[in-house]
Amino acid sequence: MMRSVCMALLCIPLLAHALTELPPTSIPVGNNLETHASGVFLNAAGDVLTAHHAVTACGTIYAVKDGRVVQAQVAISSAELDLAVLRTSLKPYLSATLAQTEARSGSSLGVFAEAYSVLQRLPGRATLVSNAITVPGDDGMQMISGVKPGASGSAVIGNAGLVLGVVVSRVAAGSGAHGEASSTMLSRAAAAGVATGASKVRAVGVTQIKQFLREGGIAYTESDAAQLGATQSPAARAATLAVGIICG
Repeated sequence: MMRSVCMALLCIPLLAHALTELPPTSIPVGNNLETHASGVFLNAAGDVLTAHHAVTACGTIYAVKDGRVVQAQVAISSAELDLAVLRTSLKPYLSATLAQTEARSGSSLGVFAEAYSVLQRLPGRATLVSNAITVPGDDGMQMISGVKPGASGSAVIGNAGLVLGVVVSRVAAGSGAHGEASSTMLSRAAAAGVATGASKVRAVGVTQIKQFLREGGIAYTESDAAQLGATQSPAARAATLAVGIICG
């Protein structure tokens, strides 16, 4: 069908071509495939929440999970919020629980957020509690994080295992014409050439996410009850919930 050994980025066009030649069912691929963006399972039907900018220009969209690839379609999308929901035939082992109550804006919280492709080979994820910290303020949900291109659509997960938001862009403070913050989208294509390292990252908060999903008629679960035990890792939960996105 296609060569099993290839450079991660070079094999994406080959994969897209192979998929167009096959019936619309899932096919197995390696776990080291580099995806363009990320997403999170919302419900048992396989709906995936991701960033609007990561999928809006795609000719064909593919969703990747546990070495399998399926074609996906946009169910609902908002350019204003930079959110989209993809309909897939994937059947999740676990779907997200969204926080019922928004995190308080006046305090910093340790959270976890990472791109799907990074999560697949992240060492020590079974014990990793957090890799980012939220930044108090009135500009929506922001955090200090080292997430790299490909992280657009990644879930922001708190220590209790609840989804608090979805990553959309990296913020460069004071880089606008009047000193306002400008941002760079964190899909792999949009962020080509962007410097890496810890910086301020913007996410869409859970209140806006839930309103978006309600208006679009997308099923989801919300709760303030902890979804993880004291010894369980938010990073491991993120890996279970995460979906890779390929723009064909």
